[in-house]
Amino acid sequence: MNEGSTTIQPFSFSEQLAKTVLNSLSANIAIINENGVILETNQAWREYAAAGEMQGPLDSIGINYLDLCDATTGKEAKDARIVAAGIRSVIKGEIKEFMYDYPCHGPDGRHFYYVRAIRVADSDHLRVVVSHEDITALKLAEEAAQKREHERDRLRQSLELARQVQQMLLPKGNPKISGLDVAGRSIYCDETGGDYFDFIPIQQGGKEKLDVVVGDVSGHGISSALIMAAVRASLRQRLSMPGKLSQIIADVNWHLTEDVEDLNQFITLFFLTVDPVGRTLRWVRAGHDPAILYDPALDQFEELNGDGIALGVKQHALYEEYRRDEISPGSIIVLGTDGIWESRNSGGQMFGKRLINGVIRENAYRSAAEIMEAVIAKIRNFQAGRKAEDDLTVVVVKTKEPDVLPQ
Repeated sequence: MNEGSTTIQPFSFSEQLAKTVLNSLSANIAIINENGVILETNQAWREYAAAGEMQGPLDSIGINYLDLCDATTGKEAKDARIVAAGIRSVIKGEIKEFMYDYPCHGPDGRHFYYVRAIRVADSDHLRVVVSHEDITALKLAEEAAQKREHERDRLRQSLELARQVQQMLLPKGNPKISGLDVAGRSIYCDETGGDYFDFIPIQQGGKEKLDVVVGDVSGHGISSALIMAAVRASLRQRLSMPGKLSQIIADVNWHLTEDVEDLNQFITLFFLTVDPVGRTLRWVRAGHDPAILYDPALDQFEELNGDGIALGVKQHALYEEYRRDEISPGSIIVLGTDGIWESRNSGGQMFGKRLINGVIRENAYRSAAEIMEAVIAKIRNFQAGRKAEDDLTVVVVKTKEPDVLPQ
């Protein structure tokens, strides 16, 4: 033994110390013999027995715990028999330890317990220590978590259904119009969104024209998707009746404002009619970003501006129709939502319109679909992996010489 070291004497439990330790434990503990008869219990067990109005003496000593389990009836009978069978396996030496958790209904409500049985044997006696730990708080927390996850699953399923329905409302494909090359696409930052575009081919005076609509509902998510669907339905229904373009948009706004006045939401919209034969553009702008018109022959950009507030803001708002004539073959019109110009990179910088003009110029010789994909690719490269914060819609209309039918 080194000088200055302390000799540690073997420690032995007295019966009184053992009972003190046993009573200090929070678990309900009973010590049973090989027949299942309770020989000793701790303070927690006695309090549990009193609260649960367990039959027999308060300390449960002398009660056959296994018989008590076997005699259990009602909803708890199955769990009680599993516990009894597990303890018997421990007594027989078939297993060293038995563990099980089960529900229990007491006078003060629903509880959960974790039961553990350990075999303690020496040359003279066999004992089994049975402990019941109250895990009600843990189990209720698990149940609450499972319920929340179930609700999240239901929400995810609802959102997926809403997404599918919304996708059905977008154009199934790009229209085939003589004298036009057209492409459009919406990309939502959530399962559902508030961006909207539509292609509506029309026959007027023996000529084929194309109505192009791009809209952006404030915010995104389910409410925005529902407003988008309402605007689409209202606009298509109103277009089936005669009237000037400015009056059609005013009528749609009048009805929409009634529906959304309590939601504090609105929708910006750009409505464009393209006449490839007459080489004219007519449009109404309702608070939306101007469309971009590019003439490759002149290398000239122009914005299709105009007055008009967003739909759903002022019920009696008036709108004005604008017109542009002598559109050159090969001209490109790009309509979009602010998810394009306001896309940000990792440094927080906005994409802006200068970059999109560059993409249009560089790809002017390509098809409308290729120009559209080039714009989207440029935005994605600009974002450099940063998650999109808004929906994004791009529509490209490229004019060309109308098809000449054989005489």
